[in-house]
Amino acid sequence: MRIVHAPTEISGQMRTLVGGLRQAGHQVNGYNWFHTYLKYSGNIINTDAYELIKMIEPLAGYADLFHFHNSNSLLVKNADLPMLHGKGKQMVMHHWGNDVRSKNATARLNPYPIPPSYHTDERIHENLTYISQYIKHAIVQDYELYPHVADYYEHVHMLPLACMHEEIPYAYPSADNKNPMIIHAPTNREFKGSAYVEKAIDDLKRTHAFTYRAIEKMNHQQAMQMYLEADIIVDQILCGTYGMLSVEAMAMGKVVVAYVRDDVLAKFPDDLPIVVANPDTIRDVLRSLIEDPKRRRKVGKAGRAYVESFHSVDKVVPKLLGIYSKIEGRTVGG
Repeated sequence: MRIVHAPTEISGQMRTLVGGLRQAGHQVNGYNWFHTYLKYSGNIINTDAYELIKMIEPLAGYADLFHFHNSNSLLVKNADLPMLHGKGKQMVMHHWGNDVRSKNATARLNPYPIPPSYHTDERIHENLTYISQYIKHAIVQDYELYPHVADYYEHVHMLPLACMHEEIPYAYPSADNKNPMIIHAPTNREFKGSAYVEKAIDDLKRTHAFTYRAIEKMNHQQAMQMYLEADIIVDQILCGTYGMLSVEAMAMGKVVVAYVRDDVLAKFPDDLPIVVANPDTIRDVLRSLIEDPKRRRKVGKAGRAYVESFHSVDKVVPKLLGIYSKIEGRTVGG
């Protein structure tokens, strides 16, 4: 099968899926026009919108299926979708969060306010209405995002975040460590709830021994080296689900703290080892972890095992191929 992924790399997911699909025997190209200080690399071509314009005709002739990301397609404002649809091309849109997370729906679903998307609610509605005229299948990572897109697409598929865990070194927390390392790594402090995290840290410093580091504006490879030193990694405590930092931290054998809403949590496997905390509970949750090194080691081991069973690219790619088979209306083997 010939597949094109484009044009927005989010948390290294495009490169991971492209690599996994190639390992499964498919011809896959990935193109990214979204460049950040994280500097993800491998399996994809970093380009820009002007270069993609030149490639649209060759790619349209080449691909059996287009897998688009983050509400974007090959051309600005998704101007290519009518043409690709007219050529009978199979397409799927993979939504990642703030491209579709509307303010009104978030207020209805989440007890904790998060910063608004980079689009207004009106713009999100217009984008989804337009995209879903031409693309009938969407992918989201879990049920936190599902309500934001469910009314627009004929089919919405769940695909877990994918991780190349074999490439990630791990070091479980020591059961004897009386001075644990806590790391928080906000790419967006307001979205991650960093103020609540650091208020809890400041309160606990008065009574408990631990080391705290905030990791910011560091490329992905450097940040991963820092995470390996941690016992506890605090991800996002407002959004209602966990992100790629949580997956990578679990793969490293670390205790992960994040807010997962009850309705979202109910859809995950029962053995999800995320330690759930929100702005109201973060101090008590961290205190209990600081005080219990044996629990930290147990949770760390459970995290690595969970990633191997649920987030490994070897487990995710067959699910993705199953989605492709539904889009194509035929069996897509790996």
